[in-house]
Amino acid sequence: MRGLQALLVALCLPFSAVPSHAAEALCEITAKGERVDGPCRFSARRGGSFDIAMTDERTMGGATSLSLDVVGPGMGEVRGLTPFGVRSRWGEARRMAQDRACWRGTDFTICVRAPDEATSDAGNKDGVFLGRCHMEGCTWLSQSPARDIGQGSVAIPGRRVESTATVAQSEHPGGLYPATAPNGLAWSQPQRVQFFCSPARPAFRTADGSWLVLPLPEVFGATESITRQYLRACHPGTGTGDPYEIPRALGYSVGMPGQDSYPDFDALIRG
Repeated sequence: MRGLQALLVALCLPFSAVPSHAAEALCEITAKGERVDGPCRFSARRGGSFDIAMTDERTMGGATSLSLDVVGPGMGEVRGLTPFGVRSRWGEARRMAQDRACWRGTDFTICVRAPDEATSDAGNKDGVFLGRCHMEGCTWLSQSPARDIGQGSVAIPGRRVESTATVAQSEHPGGLYPATAPNGLAWSQPQRVQFFCSPARPAFRTADGSWLVLPLPEVFGATESITRQYLRACHPGTGTGDPYEIPRALGYSVGMPGQDSYPDFDALIRG
């Protein structure tokens, strides 16, 4: 009986509790088909292991806190703590080569970033690219490497990807546009952007959650900036080439679609 009581007590004890004075961070957790993102508390442990909990106490895949224990180079073991104080094993996770802030398991992804990480990256000119110059002003972008978060369908194949982007504006009286971003730009807060990388229905997610199809290989002034972002996310090897020529070279032939707006992702990938 005492052994059973000891086991029950052990199961209810929190493990690797995230202290209230832990560092502030931005977390993105995708698990069980749901995504939770926003400010979180991050507590680093020895060897690269860490614990996280959402600042607003939302659960992540049913867990109030998550613990990642590094067990080898680029490998971690993830466990969660339920609201009932029960420990649950999520399984192994590998650190993603294309985004070192993220760890991916069989059915979950965990990303933890410093609050100013994306903004700091934007300050590095090597990671900044031109969106569009027009009417004596230029839009500049900094966009993290895209990571897969979903798939298309048999009817509309493709990859659903997500990046983090920041934006800055510069003014150039007389229309003398620079080849690179000027110093001292005021960058926006990081925003998550999503794209559907598909030769049949290339698209991007708008602020209201709907999806707009890009008429590639056709590119217009109004779509130049978002086309550059799409190419950056879906075809990173194309670099900063001409967005008016690259889509055609890649074989896009969608043109002006009969329907260019879809209310959600399920509608987008429906045949």
